[in-house]
This record gives sequence, structure tokens and C-alpha cells, in this order.
Amino acid sequence: MMPGHITAAQGKNVLSVSAGIITSVWMPGSVVDVHDAVDAMRAVEQVTGGTPMPMLSEMTDVEISAAARYEFAQTTGVLAIAVLGSSTVDRVVAAAMKRHTRYPHEFFTSRDAAMAWLNQYTPGYTPGGSQPEGYADGISALT
Repeated sequence: MMPGHITAAQGKNVLSVSAGIITSVWMPGSVVDVHDAVDAMRAVEQVTGGTPMPMLSEMTDVEISAAARYEFAQTTGVLAIAVLGSSTVDRVVAAAMKRHTRYPHEFFTSRDAAMAWLNQYTPGYTPGGSQPEGYADGISALT
């Protein structure tokens, strides 16, 4: 695992790892194409050393092409992904990304709730408790 952070997708994305969770922050207003997605997934492999981990993806006001969504869905570098956004549009983009994923994928409006959900995919997680506040259950109704 690399220390610090990695910049990907021509500076649109910054990735880091802390406490067994990848954080991926997309620059607000970014337009993400398939090349950006491939580069971001390559950066995930670098930052994790090839060990799949849960990921928090902050993507407020980010447009993602259909080809990029498909590319993200095919990754084997993540165990689960919590998408953090703030608007209805962010929720719809997250729902569209969820269609083809092979790993757990949920949308959140609260960073704390997203991290609490991701913790169940980290080593040493103890099951129990209820869904965290800010959990946007029902996203599948948008897909």
C-alpha cells in the first residue's frame, strides 16, 4: 500500500487509504469518461497494492459517462463502495452506477453514515446495530 495520496484522471480524482478504506474524491463539476475511469481504477490498484478494500467515493456534482459507469462496475479492486453526494442528481448518478456492479454499492448524504456502512467490509468488523442515519435506503427504486 502506498502512503499519502494518488492523483488520477488528469487531476479530477484524488485517492488515499486510511484505516483499510479507500477514499476517492472527484473534483466537483468533473465530467468523467471511460479513460478517466480506467485511470482511476489503475490508481486504486496502486494505492492499495492490489488488495481489494471498501471505498468511499465523494462525487458531488460529477457527470459520469455510461462507458465510465460500466468500467467502474467491472472493477475487482473494491469490496464495497459508498457513494457520497448531496443532491438528487448525485443520487441518480449513483443509482445508474449501481446497475452493473458486482459488489455492495450504496448512496449516502452523510460521510459518517457512509463510513459506518463501509466499516462492515473492513477486517475486525463486529456485526450488529441498525442502519446509520443518512443511509439512503431504497436507491434500487431509482435503478
